[in-house]
Amino acid sequence: MYSLRLFHDHLPSGAKVQPIESQHAFYYVFKGAVEINGEKVEQDNAVYSMDIANIRSLEQDTTIWRFELVRTDSPLAYATGDGVCSELKIRRRVHMFELSPKTDWFYRLDSIYNRIGTTGLHSHPGCGIRCLLNGNLHVRGSIGENSDNVNPGDSWFEEGAYPIVSTTYDEIPTGFLRGMLLPVEYAQHRDTVIWLESVPNTGSSWKSYAQTIVRLL
Repeated sequence: MYSLRLFHDHLPSGAKVQPIESQHAFYYVFKGAVEINGEKVEQDNAVYSMDIANIRSLEQDTTIWRFELVRTDSPLAYATGDGVCSELKIRRRVHMFELSPKTDWFYRLDSIYNRIGTTGLHSHPGCGIRCLLNGNLHVRGSIGENSDNVNPGDSWFEEGAYPIVSTTYDEIPTGFLRGMLLPVEYAQHRDTVIWLESVPNTGSSWKSYAQTIVRLL
């Protein structure tokens, strides 16, 4: 069994984090700048790391949103170090697919931004954790999870196979991250939404931060 997890890690300026063990993870810098496995990652950028990540913040306080794909029985990998604070925001076991060791999957961190209005009923060919960047988003479906997200960092899970409608209120442009797990044949697709009603005019845009084919262990 495998699960998706999202941690929010807060690092004071110059802090060094004890090595984080995670089978597959995306590290998105929400605020500040860090060095991850020797690579500088600035605000609103992300990198992928496999197995172990060595992290240190640079000359300012930093917040990292860490999207993990791990075995369900793996210990919770909280970030630790002097002044470091780590919070598990959400974790969900993957039910949509029969995941097993030595199989390959497409893992992507992307974002939808400048969304306004209602999407209409839609689904996805994969599941994933979302995290609000700005604005507000209200998710409704007849099965699966419903959520109201109004603050940066609010997080929710979308099963993918369960159709949903997502709506913004008060004409406020909204953006959110998506840590998505998909079959490998979707690696060439820019976006993977399946519209079950007419395509909405939400004015939204799309951005890919990092993506890779991963092999489960």
